Order: sequence, then C-alpha cells, then structure tokens
Amino acid sequence: MTKNKFISKKFKDTNININFEIYRGVLYFKLLDGFIKLCIDNFNTDIFSLKKPYYRTLTNLLSGWFFYMYSKYDFSNDSFFPSNYYDKTYIISTIKDYASTDSTIVNFNDKINNILCGIDILYKHILIKIKIFNNTNYILNLNKYHYEKIINNKIIFYYKYRIDITFSNKKLTNIFKNIIIPRNTFNKMKNNYDGPNNKLDEYIWIILFRYQLLGSNNNQLSILPTIFKKIKKDFNSSNELFASAINSNLNNYCSLYYDIEKYFGSKGSFFHFIPLEGTFICNPPYQKDLIENTINRLLEFLNYSYKLSFIITIPIWDLEGKKIMEKNNMPNNNNIINYEDFFIIKKIKQSKYFKGIKMISKDDFTYYDHNFNIYKNSTIQNTYIIVLSNYNNNYIDILNKYNFKE
Repeated sequence: MTKNKFISKKFKDTNININFEIYRGVLYFKLLDGFIKLCIDNFNTDIFSLKKPYYRTLTNLLSGWFFYMYSKYDFSNDSFFPSNYYDKTYIISTIKDYASTDSTIVNFNDKINNILCGIDILYKHILIKIKIFNNTNYILNLNKYHYEKIINNKIIFYYKYRIDITFSNKKLTNIFKNIIIPRNTFNKMKNNYDGPNNKLDEYIWIILFRYQLLGSNNNQLSILPTIFKKIKKDFNSSNELFASAINSNLNNYCSLYYDIEKYFGSKGSFFHFIPLEGTFICNPPYQKDLIENTINRLLEFLNYSYKLSFIITIPIWDLEGKKIMEKNNMPNNNNIINYEDFFIIKKIKQSKYFKGIKMISKDDFTYYDHNFNIYKNSTIQNTYIIVLSNYNNNYIDILNKYNFKE
C-alpha cells in the first residue's frame, strides 16, 4: 500500500490564554442569545421545534454557520471567531428549509434581512471586543479531579476540570461545570502532546471548551476505533481529513483549531490541506454545504495526484438513496422537512474516480463518542461508505466485509 503524502498550510502562532478563551466564551453566548432572539422575534418557535427544542435547533444552526465560515476562512485573524462573517449563505438556506414547513409565513425576505442585519451588528461588536481585549494578570486556578459516571449500567472513568467562576448565562455556567474527558481520551491526547511541559491540562481544557461552545457532543463522534485499525492495516492509511484532538484515531488528522491542536498532531484545516498520495479517511461534518465542498475538493485532488484514494463516510440524503433504504424498510428518521435532493451523490457516481459504494442502515452503524466514552449504536442517519480513487483497486470489496456495528 502507498504511504500517505500531503502538504499542509502553516498558520501563524497565536497567544493561547485561558483568560482569553473564557472571554471568547462570554462573547459567543452573547452572540447566541442575540441570534436566538432575532430568529424567534421574526419567525415563530414552532418552525425551529420540528425535530428538537428550538433552543437546540438554533444553537446548532449558529454552530453550523461557524463550521461553514471555518471552511472558507484563512485563519489570519482570530482563531475562534472567523472574520468572514459577511457570508451568511448557510443561515439563509437553513432558515428557508425550516420556514418551508409553515405556509402561513409572509414577508420571508424581510424577516431574513432583519436577522442578517442584527447578526452583523452583534458580530462586528464582537470582533472589535476581540481586538481590544486586555489580558489581565488574574490567575485562574484550573483543577482536575477524578470523576465517575454510570452510563448504560457501566461505570465510566473521567477527569473533570473545574474553574471557580460563575456567569449570568446559565448555559455558559453549565459548560464550565461539565468540562470532562474520559481517561482513555485524556491519555491518548497526553501521548500525542508535544507542547510546553506545564500547559497540557490548560490546552486540553481550551480544546474541550471551544468544541463545547459549539454544542459539539455529536461533533466528537467517530467511526468505531476498531474500523480505523482495520483501515490502517488494510490500506496503510494514517490520515483523517476531519477530526479533532479529542476524537482522532490516526497519527495525522485535520481539525478546526490548528493554533492549539497542532500540539496534539493536527495538520490544520482540511480546506488548507492537499493530499498527494495514499489513502485518506474522510468523515466530514454532516452538513450539506460542507459535504459538497469537500467532495468537490477531493475530485479536484484526484485529477492531479498519483495513486490517491479516499474512503468517505457521509449520510444517505439523496432521494434515490432514501428510496432504496425505504424500500428495504430502513428509512431515515429526519423526514419532517422536505430538503432538496443531494445532488453531490450523482456527481460522485458519474465520476471516473468512483470505485464503489456501500449503504448501511442506521441500525447497523455504530459511532464512538470520544466525549463520553460511550457507543451510539442507533443514529438518525443511514450511511454511505464510498471509495474514490484514481487507480484500480479492490478497496470496496474489502470494506464490504467490515462490520460497522460492532
């Protein structure tokens, strides 16, 4: 098997500071609260409560917008708050999908414009605050202690971090009280760490905190570690194109926050990464725009590289795929909103680099949650495993023999 070769962009060093991270957290929740108020003032809570409580829906919508911005961001300014906030395509399209379920909504464009103008004001204010932030010498005591929790009749051992500070925002206070990490995940991060000797716990706390701000419980899911071991052995793959310092399984990975995750093996954002040769695992966030942008980049890489392959994990969202699964009594659980067709699947199948596809029922695909050291063996999505490659191989035949459930 070919050894993985790649080029990754080097980003500028930033001042990593726990006081600054807390300040970012306060600003993010001000943005979140303002965003939620703008949405429910201009629309009703009902359209955002179709699949989950409206607060969770809008929290995910805002974090989805951040992921969208990160995919187009050069990280030349703040490492958490992207400066390309003027691109709100994701917000518009997502709210449009939700609003399509209520035929009584009028003046949709005016309502959207009210939301966008409000976000502009809030976000500009945040970027100004970030630039003029004055880091004091106030020392925050970061304590770590053992913590045990029973989940599914199993005792899970964690480390729990504590900083004695409270906020007027209950959600932010709740995050502070629940920064935990399974001990096996902590040990993995410790083994991967190559930063300053006295900063390990502080850096792990910052990484956990940033992802928690984005409501990231499901963002730390991954394919089963046993599957990664098989892929590494069978295909000599050592790179994940989408991961984090928390949920990475291979030696090299792309992630959001290179400024701090570089100390744990990150090569930076996938959107600033160029794979040249070898086999790469691609499990992008389950967000339509990100998946489409990702696939288009992969197809472009295949045009100009030698012996390059991608093993891709994405949801079955296209109409044809949904019909096939429904015919086999395996529908998705997310059919409340009628989304447009997922055309990128047709582009994949029509590509000369398409080498095969495997369709897996949501009941036969288990994810591992690195945040809590638990297995989630029933999801709301049916899943594609797809192989793209610029040379002939039997990868899909090998993958067809894998058990993605256990």
